[in-house]
Amino acid sequence: MKHDIYKLSARYHLNDNEQFLLDHLLEAAENRAHYTVRDFAARHFVSPASLIRLSKKLGYTGYTDMVYRLEFLVQNEIDNKALASDITSFIGEIPTACITRFTQLLAAHRHQVILVAGTGFCSPLRDFIARKMLVLGFQAIATNNYEVYEANALNAGLVLAISKSGATDTIVKPVCDAHQIGLDIVSFTGVPSSPIAQYSNPAFVLLDDKIMDDRNLTANYFYARVLILFEYLMDTAVDA
Repeated sequence: MKHDIYKLSARYHLNDNEQFLLDHLLEAAENRAHYTVRDFAARHFVSPASLIRLSKKLGYTGYTDMVYRLEFLVQNEIDNKALASDITSFIGEIPTACITRFTQLLAAHRHQVILVAGTGFCSPLRDFIARKMLVLGFQAIATNNYEVYEANALNAGLVLAISKSGATDTIVKPVCDAHQIGLDIVSFTGVPSSPIAQYSNPAFVLLDDKIMDDRNLTANYFYARVLILFEYLMDTAVDA
């Protein structure tokens, strides 16, 4: 199926035929193609009653209401994707070469273990990134365990490292070990000259609003930028 309707199907207990119809209804909405209930039914070799039942099952008042609301949802999603320029205004200009390299690395290591490292305030980012990659079908593991990196016990091919300073010992050591055994490394950091940035290709350098605030006592949007950039990169890479 073209659209990811797994959760919708589970929530409304849709059978295979209903999933097929919903997928094609979403495709029509995406293309702004308008069909009467009879026309749509004829095109997909079902009865108009089947479409009416599907609309009721999804909580709509009828076929017309279902089509109208689905088109609104789909077009809203398309419009949101067009806001990429607004996203980059927050995370900063990301070199096209870095995005291309990131996409290539994901493709090259699609069936290998990908290690994600981050500590302290970056730990939640590490866990989020690993979990998101798992959902997308990558073999991602969130770990800072030295032994994993020293001997590449998991036979990983790629490391994603997150560190605001890029010089935290508990991150520098795994990254250094990964570099020494030839693993590809991608880093997200606030300091372009930091150790992990030097070991990385690419290194994504994001604005650190409060470089001198080591304990994060004041507002700092570096962490939010990392999450937004990662989502942006994955959206770009998966669609490539």
